[in-house]
Amino acid sequence: MFRRNRILIPAACVLVLFSAREVIGGAKGKDPAPAPTAPAPTAPAPTAPAGPVPVHISGIQMIGPEQVLLLLADEQEEKMVPISVGRDQGIAIYLGKMKTDTPRPMTHDLLANILTLLGAVIEKITVTELKNDVYFAEISLRAGGKIHPVDARPSDAIALAVRTGAPIFAAPALLKPLDSTGKPDATIHADRRLGMTLQKLDPDLAESLGADGVTGVLVSSVLQGGPAGRAGVKRGDILRAIDGRPVLTLAAYREAADAGGKSLTVWRDGREATLRTP
Repeated sequence: MFRRNRILIPAACVLVLFSAREVIGGAKGKDPAPAPTAPAPTAPAPTAPAGPVPVHISGIQMIGPEQVLLLLADEQEEKMVPISVGRDQGIAIYLGKMKTDTPRPMTHDLLANILTLLGAVIEKITVTELKNDVYFAEISLRAGGKIHPVDARPSDAIALAVRTGAPIFAAPALLKPLDSTGKPDATIHADRRLGMTLQKLDPDLAESLGADGVTGVLVSSVLQGGPAGRAGVKRGDILRAIDGRPVLTLAAYREAADAGGKSLTVWRDGREATLRTP
């Protein structure tokens, strides 16, 4: 379980430079005092760090019986923040992301409903820092005409964001290249040619999608206007074949996509469909 902690914003440090004026005086005929040595040039002020970067949920992957890997990618899907969350939190995020109806409101649905009734709005959520292997987040809540920063676990903040439509941001220092050390390379693949992101599909995730026994790779995001999007591919589809070649793993997908990509066989709503890319 993540520890809760308030985020401290360091105060700005202001450096004031005083210029001294030397008064030259003395009896007539005396040599004037030597001119003061020119001060050394001041080093340019360091460039201020960039602000928070917009990110989106690019993958949700089971990595153990009780753990889910949440992947937050930037808009270009070139960098990401991998966050490990509990199974229940992962399910809550997934259900909110897919806009899945439940018989009774879940905890985050209830909280979102209460905020709406009170007239409070989540302006954004930001994953702010990583400290002692624990991620911290902040919810920017607008209520009573003011913005209130609220300390939160990233999993809770993101679960609320996907239900309220609030944008998600991350501190730039937290974003790592997709191929960086420690990145689970076998769990996500960004196909820029077809315009979609895919992730590994394991039996537990397939069962949660109502696709028990279905194999393939999961489409986690689709670029609007890209070839896959124009063909009719949707987020949440299970891609089973490319040009008739079965796709069981991301490695198999890469190989099949490199060889073609005109025909995509997807599983959706209990049946298969074959889509043609432009």
